[in-house]
Amino acid sequence: MRDVPFDQNSAATTLARAFILTLKNGETFGFTNCDQPLIVDGVSCRPMQGAESEARSGFDPDSGALRAVFDLDLSKEDILGGFLDGALLDEWRVDWADMDKALHVTRGRLGAIQVEGDGFEVEWLGQSTLLDRSTGRVFSRLCDAEYGDARCGLSAEDGQSCARTFTACQAFGNEVNFRGFPYIVGDDVLQAGVHLTPTRNGGSRYA
Repeated sequence: MRDVPFDQNSAATTLARAFILTLKNGETFGFTNCDQPLIVDGVSCRPMQGAESEARSGFDPDSGALRAVFDLDLSKEDILGGFLDGALLDEWRVDWADMDKALHVTRGRLGAIQVEGDGFEVEWLGQSTLLDRSTGRVFSRLCDAEYGDARCGLSAEDGQSCARTFTACQAFGNEVNFRGFPYIVGDDVLQAGVHLTPTRNGGSRYA
């Protein structure tokens, strides 16, 4: 358990919250719900109207959402254009009357961003969400290639779309590049009874 350098339950508190955004290019933005600028971890955090966050409960306790107005020296267009993609967000709890007392609460990454009037809400993804990522290939009856990419081998310039099924790939004459598993056993097999064909020699069900 971490040592907390201040009494968080005090009735007359001097505690404030501070957030530090670090973009992928190393640029940092600091803001706080205190009414005066604070220096936190070497970053100047300026008062930011309406900055608030909420944490999730359950299996992602270090995730949540951050809501704030546009006060990051970034325009609305920059934010929507991806300047915050992949940025890191650190939350601090500090005592503005004694800045030697500071507690790093959590670190996360920024996810989906939703613009609301003059402000924005951004998804705050904690470190535990890294465990939710899929790695490697997905075993599915559907093709996991993107239509027209190098793995697909077809040209997307004709404007067609693909249902990503083996039948659709056959229609394109491109079954050799199908990236799915059309004969993988699905949930229907668990519910199926004995096969009606008289031949039960362990051979393929699709012969």
